[in-house]
Amino acid sequence: MKGIVLLSHGSLARGLADAATFFMGDSIEQLEYCCLRQDSSPDEFAEELKRAIEKVDTGEGAVILADLFGGTPCNQAARLLDDRIDLISGMNFPVLLELLTARMAGEIDVAALVESARSGISDVKVILNAQAYDETEE
Repeated sequence: MKGIVLLSHGSLARGLADAATFFMGDSIEQLEYCCLRQDSSPDEFAEELKRAIEKVDTGEGAVILADLFGGTPCNQAARLLDDRIDLISGMNFPVLLELLTARMAGEIDVAALVESARSGISDVKVILNAQAYDETEE
């Protein structure tokens, strides 16, 4: 099973890992997070990231979710990419849940996760207004 590492500026990664336990249970295996603090250097963060990957990688590699393309967490992770390490930027809660579910099924498809992230953002007001309109037409 591939490990999962969440990366963020500030404590977003910790919060997403915590929120995932609401849906997936208290003990999510092979999940770590690294939160870049304002007083951390890129080199310190890189070392923390390497340790996190070592903790979650049991031989099948890891999927890393980073908060922002081009930010220090993502850039440090990009330096570690190889055939067994995948990196997705634009981390959000629905993508994390989808990744955890796919991993349980043994079918992680990085391209599908990226597409899901792209299509997973909605303007709720527009959706509700369309539903209300449809109901008045019936």
